[in-house]
Amino acid sequence: MGQKTNFSFEVCYPAQSDRGETERREVMGNLRPALMRLLAADDSAATVAVSDSHRGDASKLVELTTTLSDAQIAGVLQAFTSRHGVSVTALE
Repeated sequence: MGQKTNFSFEVCYPAQSDRGETERREVMGNLRPALMRLLAADDSAATVAVSDSHRGDASKLVELTTTLSDAQIAGVLQAFTSRHGVSVTALE
């Protein structure tokens, strides 16, 4: 098993998002299980923690613990952002 790495980032809908309020709530409400499903294909032991952001309902803080590489995580996040119209910002 590879070394685990922690990744922290913010997921949010851009202010100019064309997604409806219901869709935004659904995506944000299911953020953890959706990311877990995407990660499970390559790392069944990955963990995802989601918490509220100070920026409101259209923004969540996410912490991943995984053995996946930076490039693999980037691929997962790119697929997720393309599908749901959210943006992802890495946190320090």
